[in-house]
Amino acid sequence: MKQFPLDKTFIISIWLEALIYGFFLCLFCASLYVNLTLRRSQDGHSKTMFIIGIVMFVIATMHLGMNCFRMIRGYVDHADTPGGAVAYLGNLAPWDHIFKDTLYATQEIFGDAVAIYRCWVIWGHNWKIVALPIALFIVSCISGYTVCGLYPSVHPEDTVFNPRLTQWIKVFYAVAVVQSTIITGLMAYRIWQTDKKTASYRTASSNLMPVLRILIESASLQLVVEVILLGLYAADYNAQYIMLEIVTPIVGITFTAITIRITLRASGALTSSQHGPSASGGMRSDPHMPPHVASRTHNIPMQSISINITKDVENRQDDASDKTTKVIYDTDNTRGFYNPS
Repeated sequence: MKQFPLDKTFIISIWLEALIYGFFLCLFCASLYVNLTLRRSQDGHSKTMFIIGIVMFVIATMHLGMNCFRMIRGYVDHADTPGGAVAYLGNLAPWDHIFKDTLYATQEIFGDAVAIYRCWVIWGHNWKIVALPIALFIVSCISGYTVCGLYPSVHPEDTVFNPRLTQWIKVFYAVAVVQSTIITGLMAYRIWQTDKKTASYRTASSNLMPVLRILIESASLQLVVEVILLGLYAADYNAQYIMLEIVTPIVGITFTAITIRITLRASGALTSSQHGPSASGGMRSDPHMPPHVASRTHNIPMQSISINITKDVENRQDDASDKTTKVIYDTDNTRGFYNPS
């Protein structure tokens, strides 16, 4: 396979990362609005997710800043040095490259930790379910930070395809793909299983299947990028740099998108706008009912009345057998609900 020129690869990678970071910035601002306005009373879990989102945004911002710094250093300060920008940007030993890749590894590992935590919560704090993801998480930490630790010892002309690095990098990329697949699959299966068990008890549309779609749609973006990155690196193709630089903001986008969409559903903002009043679990409205009538019906408060049913006792005398039989209709006092309309 013909290699993509490194000078073009570095420029495209930083441009694409900046573009995707712009989407992440918009999502992060939306998450701030959602958490500060819709979630007026946050529990411990919600506060934890909010803080994690801030940390991911800070890491992605620092990663983009380091890449901008390296672009200026390479294409301006080292433009006239031997090898030019490619020699500087391709060198793995400088502190700015080590720091940049450490931020990437931290974001990837942090995203895996959050996914494991979510899976653990969904499965009712069952440690057996997340035992394998935790083991993979440990492998990811070791392989990711080992690569960053080996950078200072490599030759300036060595690339990321150096045999000393490839075994660790391939393990890190492969674990990221497997981890995303397992965690997403476990959470999706748990949600589907719960929805199936409660289907016979519902009187309204399911609130769990939309959450399942949100989870799969949001997590699939990160999984696709990680699969492509693994494939390009395994093929020793320079274009892997392009996918590598965009992973950091995409991990944040995946987390923030799931948080925002689920929060909006929980607050009723999406439910009321997309599915109408019946989606929240209330009465089903007649599809042929005029909108203003349906709206008024669902807004009328339910009131209670007491229905008292007396006991009627009938005595019958059977002349033939000279026996008395009592037929008693006994109904307990019953309380019901009615709609004033």
